[in-house]
Amino acid sequence: MAITFGRFTDAYKPKGKIEFWNKCEKDFQDKNYLDSYEAFFNYLKDDASNNVTFSRSGDSINFEFPQGSQVVKGTIANNKVIAEAFVAQYDKLSVAFMRRVMEINYQLYYSRFCLKDNKIVIKFDSSIADGPPRKLYYAFKEVATRADKQDDLLSDDFAMLKSLGAATVDEVPEAEKELKYKYFIKWIEDTNARIDSLNQEQISGGISYLLLDLLYKIDYFITPEGKLMDELEKISWGYFARDNKPYPQKNKDMKEAFAKLLQKPKEKIMHDIYRTRSTFGIANPTPHQGIVDVFNNNINNVKWYVDNNYEDIAITIYEYLATYCFFSYGLPKPTAQLFHLLLRCTNQQFFTDFGFTEVYYDLTNKKLNDQLIKDDIAKIIKDGKEQYPELAVKTENLKFDTMISFLRTYITEIQNLNYNT
Repeated sequence: MAITFGRFTDAYKPKGKIEFWNKCEKDFQDKNYLDSYEAFFNYLKDDASNNVTFSRSGDSINFEFPQGSQVVKGTIANNKVIAEAFVAQYDKLSVAFMRRVMEINYQLYYSRFCLKDNKIVIKFDSSIADGPPRKLYYAFKEVATRADKQDDLLSDDFAMLKSLGAATVDEVPEAEKELKYKYFIKWIEDTNARIDSLNQEQISGGISYLLLDLLYKIDYFITPEGKLMDELEKISWGYFARDNKPYPQKNKDMKEAFAKLLQKPKEKIMHDIYRTRSTFGIANPTPHQGIVDVFNNNINNVKWYVDNNYEDIAITIYEYLATYCFFSYGLPKPTAQLFHLLLRCTNQQFFTDFGFTEVYYDLTNKKLNDQLIKDDIAKIIKDGKEQYPELAVKTENLKFDTMISFLRTYITEIQNLNYNT
């Protein structure tokens, strides 16, 4: 099975899917409700993973779709739309658990947690007339993503619960899991060692980049699920929280959080490394200007680190631009592919160890493979032009003499991408 990287995203659907969306909205306006919902499920379906299944019989539709370790099932019949996912099973309930579920329900917009036959269920229902496609999209997304997230968290926190993850997960081959665990430990230890060599006050900004890139790199390359994924998200939220903490303190908090991850038993880390299918991306789609804003807010920081002989931190900042965007945004496919190419260049040893034969960066001679990089860019742009005809990267502007020069000119080209359709 091929190694995959990053989280599933349903952002920026191809033209064929957009046609299904336009059809479902028009059919709903014309009160052809079942035709509308058929088109809606065809819009949701990812053709590569065939994740959504549905069947229409007379005046009803049955459907189901996976989200991580969960499956959402539902029916459209008798003027009702119902979607639900079974999250956990219980023998008895505690006050603390019921309080937690009530708190979660207060945060939900479309659905709610409820009890059914000694099971915890998250459920959405609506009349058909009150269930236009746009509402169903966000309602189904809420049911799916909350069910996937809470099944592991609730069963970890409350001993009387047993997770009911119903989706078929793909086990990662043991050799791949071992190698991912090795890099999980190595990256944390290497980052800690580098931080310990720095002045914690004077280089606090650089330390932040080192820790954040570590976090998002683990998410992209290791792609953990379950509890470990939740812990990574909490580290990110903690850093960007508007709590008036000074940045050296935020760095200290992140470093301590990673220290706790290092102390977790190996089997718990390995347990959270598996592959799933999903229907909804966690990160929302963002326009290209959002990516440009991230660049503008960070690129100016590179020069100081280059001028003061912290080249590794300067490279980390460029890498952070890619890993942060992967973590935070649903990206257009060409942008995601170009970011992945950047990470191929800055993480050559990782890819070599995982059996990828292409050498984008000769580690011994510190030389980039300019022709291989240009060929990859040409293919990405050619494929992307089918949907974005004005897409272009001027490879003649790229400089390959050093990694810093390449990253600087490469990021500029990504910044200038034209996504006009």
